[in-house]
Amino acid sequence: GKVIVATNKGVYILVPLPLEKQIQDLLASHRVEEALVLAKGARRNIPKEKFQVMYKRILQQAGFIQFAQLQFLEAKELFRSGQLDVRELISLYPFLLPTSSSFIRSHPPLHEYADLNQLTQGDQEKMTKCKRFLMSYLNEVRSTEVANGYKEDIDTALLKLYAEANHESLLDLLVSENFCLLTDSAAWLEKHKKYFALGLLYHYNGQDAAAVQLWVKIVDGDIQDSTRSDLYEYIVDFLTFCSDQDLVWKYSEWVLQKNEEVGVQIFTKRPLEEQEKTNINPDDIISCLNKYPKARVKYLEHLVLERKIEKEKYHTHLAVLYLEAILQLKSVTTDNCTETTELLFKLRSLLQKSDLYRIHFILDKIQGTDLHMESAILYGKLEEHEKALHILVHELKDFHAAEEYCIWNSENKDMQYRRKLFHMLLTVYLNPSASDCALVMAAVDLLNNHAAEFDAALVLQLVPDSWSVQLLSPFLSGAVRQSIHTKRMTQVALGLAQAENLIYKYEKVKQRGTPILLSEKKVCQVCQNPFCEPVFVRYPNGGMVHKHCAANRHLNSNMTHNSSSSSNQT
Repeated sequence: GKVIVATNKGVYILVPLPLEKQIQDLLASHRVEEALVLAKGARRNIPKEKFQVMYKRILQQAGFIQFAQLQFLEAKELFRSGQLDVRELISLYPFLLPTSSSFIRSHPPLHEYADLNQLTQGDQEKMTKCKRFLMSYLNEVRSTEVANGYKEDIDTALLKLYAEANHESLLDLLVSENFCLLTDSAAWLEKHKKYFALGLLYHYNGQDAAAVQLWVKIVDGDIQDSTRSDLYEYIVDFLTFCSDQDLVWKYSEWVLQKNEEVGVQIFTKRPLEEQEKTNINPDDIISCLNKYPKARVKYLEHLVLERKIEKEKYHTHLAVLYLEAILQLKSVTTDNCTETTELLFKLRSLLQKSDLYRIHFILDKIQGTDLHMESAILYGKLEEHEKALHILVHELKDFHAAEEYCIWNSENKDMQYRRKLFHMLLTVYLNPSASDCALVMAAVDLLNNHAAEFDAALVLQLVPDSWSVQLLSPFLSGAVRQSIHTKRMTQVALGLAQAENLIYKYEKVKQRGTPILLSEKKVCQVCQNPFCEPVFVRYPNGGMVHKHCAANRHLNSNMTHNSSSSSNQT
């Protein structure tokens, strides 16, 4: 029953070996393709379930053989086909599996290597390639069914690989959904001095206080991590959207000390719905910002101009801060620098647009200063327009500003109020006690440029008799044109009203219905006698009866109704 073969050099005997032993011998000789072909060929001779178990294991073994030869693409396909428990691969890399992992390698083993050091024989280049492959493979399988049941092991190993290689995907992993184990991951990140990433890990695990504390240490230089050059701005942004009010207050002083104008964003850039929902009192914030003047102004601007809170104290406070800053700058230099110009613009805009500040209080503070434009605006708010216009015309000699004053003060007012202001300005220009050629020219320009704003009849009474028609020709042309336009528009409106009235009259006639014809041939529906006089009663159904018949019928109906009611009661 045995085959013996003799040669010149020896005698051989062929011994039948089990199929699995043949496949394992081929794998041991790294003859992967032959082993897989032999395994596939045996499918018909082995029960299905037993074959699947055997074939998966062969694929996994073949994958590790290819992996050891750095044939990573082939290895990856074999691992996938063989449904390899990815922890078998992770366990080759020292310290990647979490200390809490309960994983035990397959027995009998799928490969002959203790770890990656043995596999690469200490070759750093090979080791780097193997780690790069594992990064890629873990990143691919972490969101697939392969990871089910041990996502913590996979994500923790991936984090460790990223941190060790200083890989840019480390931050992406930590800001997205992940299952990194906090204890193992934190120790590893700290070991590799990835403190910013460690803060993200703390934040993901709900430990915001620990995260901010770590980031603050980086900014202060207590620990070194150059991951983000804009870490201070990142902390401000983080606190801005942080729902933990105690944490925000704890670091508010720190962010403001670093940079007032940026730090105040933790209060001004907070989501509006959160500002309305939370109990952070704006008064408490203002008290906190008293030591930081720039931040205080920014916060009041946020309340008044952005959130449009209608409280007198905030509007007055902001106006006073603008005013004090302007006077402070003017005391240092007489020239208007860029900062002074910007503050003047903000103050004027606030004084013009707001109706909530204490006008007399601000006016008292401005008295004795050279802020004439601001004084004019305040007098305008008090409806003391003559004083305001006097300042603009005689003290500032700013005729354009005087015209603008009339325009913005009459916004949302009727035409009569607007004309009143322009007539006031014309009166100031033509005041006999201040005869000045510049004022005369300003008056002429005012009339010629704003003809529509004046009552021409009143203007002709005001202007001096010495003025020529040619001087006022643009005004007169505009006035005549406006008068004709008004007349024609009135005629159009009258015509439209008459047409509308006619339509209503027609509708009224239609509502009266069709005419009722009464003739000798018509008879009363009650007595059947003809009508002798043009007096009748018409029922809704169109029937006509004598007046006395209708009255008798109504009386009889009532009597019948009363009789039936009595009968019912009986």
